[in-house]
Amino acid sequence: MKAVQLEANKHLKISEISIPKVKPEECLINIKVCGVCSSDIYRAFENGAYFYPLIMGHEISGQISEIGEKVKTFKVGDLVSVFPLLPCFACNSCKEKKYATCDNYKYYGSRNAGGFSEYISVKEWNLIKIDKIGYENAAFLEPLSVVIHGLKKSSLLSENKTYQKKKICVIGAGFLGLLMSEIIFNKLENSEIHVIDKNQFKLDHISFLKGVKTQCLDDSDKWKKFIDNKKNHFDYVFELSGNEINFSRSILLSKANGKILWLGNIQNDLSLDKSLVSTILRKELKILGSWNSQFKHDDDDWLDAIQLIEEGFVNPSKYITQLISLEEVPSVLEKMYNHKLRVKEHRYIKYCISNM
Repeated sequence: MKAVQLEANKHLKISEISIPKVKPEECLINIKVCGVCSSDIYRAFENGAYFYPLIMGHEISGQISEIGEKVKTFKVGDLVSVFPLLPCFACNSCKEKKYATCDNYKYYGSRNAGGFSEYISVKEWNLIKIDKIGYENAAFLEPLSVVIHGLKKSSLLSENKTYQKKKICVIGAGFLGLLMSEIIFNKLENSEIHVIDKNQFKLDHISFLKGVKTQCLDDSDKWKKFIDNKKNHFDYVFELSGNEINFSRSILLSKANGKILWLGNIQNDLSLDKSLVSTILRKELKILGSWNSQFKHDDDDWLDAIQLIEEGFVNPSKYITQLISLEEVPSVLEKMYNHKLRVKEHRYIKYCISNM
């Protein structure tokens, strides 16, 4: 089969390798779509891999082409998506079915071979059927479930089922921020919603959400003006940019007794000075951390993600910039990396590898 292998830092190669052998508890998946995540930039170009050669990619959908002898709930031909985290099933978190906080997990696309290929062998436990939503949306169940998990942690939607206007700020209009903004708008359309990013191109992708106020804050002066106007203003602040300065800004923007959700993967060290810590105490803020999602749990984020897509509250596939082939992955990732370093601008929201 064809695969994109990370052979060393900054060295991606298109290779012909053997199709994985299916273990008794696994299914062989013919990969149809695999999303390219911003975390793949770090993994490929900033020494983020745990081993080499590595097949990256953890946002996967496809069709089962072979099943192991112990597989009971799936059959050849089933359409599936992949929960990429492989729990240890032995730690305290796993015993409580809180697999996202497993002490000793593995992961398809980082600690195990992932989806930048034509086939992948996946444990039956990690699969979920996707009958109605299509391969493109199904590949995005992983990032969408991360967003849903964060929203649940904040209790924003559960606390506001009846009409009660809330003031909400989403910092970061990357793929996760766009998904979150669309869900909040469709669930709480009467609320005051601000979405902030330094890139107007990204903000333009939610122009269809009439009433959402977008703020392109691409320098410190613009940020200062916005904070001067909106300090102590928001009931809920969601940080999804990963920019360490924005974690501090979220504290200033939150009103007293407000909720702050930190979901973005922080890029650099963060220091909080005495006055900012005092602000947290004086305003009695609730700062919540969120990572990954709940799978095969009483409160299953993946099932909820499928339901939101089916009911029309969110459509992740609309944010696809381009469907690309496996051969295009090395050049596309390099463009994404150069954009991140501000070497050369490259406008995109989401790339997907398509084997269809």
